[in-house]
Amino acid sequence: MDKGSNKFVVVFQTAVCVVLAILLAGAYNGLSESIAANQEFDKQRNILKAVGLWNPAEEAGKPRKELEDLFKNRMRSEILEVKRGEVDVEVKRAGVVSTEKVVKVLDVVKTDHDIKDFANLMREEGKKPAAERKEYVPFYVRVDDKGADEAYCIPISGYGLWSTLYGFLALQANCRNVVGITFYDHKETPGLGGEVDNPSWQAQWVDKCVRGDDGMLTGVNVKKGGAAPDDPHAVDGLSGATITGDGVTRFVMSDLQTYEPYFKKLLNG
Repeated sequence: MDKGSNKFVVVFQTAVCVVLAILLAGAYNGLSESIAANQEFDKQRNILKAVGLWNPAEEAGKPRKELEDLFKNRMRSEILEVKRGEVDVEVKRAGVVSTEKVVKVLDVVKTDHDIKDFANLMREEGKKPAAERKEYVPFYVRVDDKGADEAYCIPISGYGLWSTLYGFLALQANCRNVVGITFYDHKETPGLGGEVDNPSWQAQWVDKCVRGDDGMLTGVNVKKGGAAPDDPHAVDGLSGATITGDGVTRFVMSDLQTYEPYFKKLLNG
């Protein structure tokens, strides 16, 4: 084949692309277990941060083995099943009250599944017809040296402006006050919505209350223009990132509502 012909150039470029694709696929497959382990460790670090067992500002250099042992010894991981169903809800529009069917969480129960099997469990459920799928969620408990519950941690996620944000929210054992919040994955604008990663902003969440005086969930409001110093249910909004802040307010409340039946069981012993 003439090396100066267009045909040679096309064949050569195709061969190079195929070889590189094979090499990249082989490298990814060879590193897949390591990548998965690193992702799991990153989640564990964020959980430890949320529940107050690890402060990266003061313990950034803490060895991985120590953090993994800390998670193993001071955290209990569970898989819960969320059961949803339709309920009748009265809705008022233009002065007219009507009854509509709304899907709500009816119950949340503990399962015997091991947290290590969570990814496989979700994959298997995803293969089933939508009507037959079960909904599972992880739940993390900070325990003291004697195994007593000290705090509860749930995953939180939802849309901001440009991306889905993923993180964790921890509550005290009273299921009212926030221990901490953290985010480990998002693509919000640095300096704007990306300020959800700012330790100073996250620190505002500590001790905020997610319930009203009547015990009902209120969530925490990311308030545009700033929260009043004595408001137990609000934190300052993110400057120039109102949509991201509104998203955080919305999905934190939604995720709290998902776990609410289980929180009630814990509170009732």
